[in-house]
Amino acid sequence: MLRNVFAFGLMIVLACSVFLLQRPPQEHALNTPFLDEASGLARGIKNPKLLYSHNDSGGKNSVYAIDSKGGLIAEIQLPTVKNRDWEEISTSIDPLSKKPLIYVGDIGDNNAKHKSCRIHIFEEPLIEDSLVVVRDLRTIEYVYEDGARDAEAFFVEPSSGDIYIISKREEHVGIYQLSYPQKSGETLVAKKLGVMQMNWVTAADISHDGKKVLVKSYGSIKRFKIGGKKDIAKALSKPGKNMPYLLEPQGEALCFDSSGKGYFTLSEKSGDKAQILYYYK
Repeated sequence: MLRNVFAFGLMIVLACSVFLLQRPPQEHALNTPFLDEASGLARGIKNPKLLYSHNDSGGKNSVYAIDSKGGLIAEIQLPTVKNRDWEEISTSIDPLSKKPLIYVGDIGDNNAKHKSCRIHIFEEPLIEDSLVVVRDLRTIEYVYEDGARDAEAFFVEPSSGDIYIISKREEHVGIYQLSYPQKSGETLVAKKLGVMQMNWVTAADISHDGKKVLVKSYGSIKRFKIGGKKDIAKALSKPGKNMPYLLEPQGEALCFDSSGKGYFTLSEKSGDKAQILYYYK
């Protein structure tokens, strides 16, 4: 009798564990018509309850602040730059000034034909109005040391301020570094540090403590544990751990939440279907 009770209890525990492992993400319909081609996602630092996103190739030169339920909170206009092919966005605290910064990556290059790529950087504004116009912005320009290529993913290592870019289309995509401080007014060279066991990479993010990196392709999300800022390329060259992910029509946006434990994903719009902001906890 006791053996049967124990066995039944063990089955319940195992069943609950499986349920927790397979717990579906939270889903919220994106409540704005302005992000049909959402191609990046970043968590707020000065505004920790908000997320930032933008459209890709040829879209408006604006970043949109949304809440965790997909509601539009504000438009952040960048009137001094164009959206050639914005593909990624990241946030980080500058190691020297200690200011929270937003990085917008004009790094898309489908045919590997552009002479250079750009990342626009500005201080994260305190969102108090529905429209914010950014005037104080700087741009860094760079090339890859092994030639032009397409990319849709980058993140900023929080302790060093180094920018890590992951290319998209190769069989084993490249890992590139722009070391801090990244100067404006000259063409920088992104140094290749290694390759990943992934392809068609569309997004990446690093946790606020720098200990975990998420990398997203069209079909999966992988997590990589980072031993330190000098260990990033080595860690990303490993297979990584598969994380829960529901396939999206064209999922190109990913970021950690402010705790570094959960993560959000967002896709471009597909037909008449609502865009869904997913949260995996």
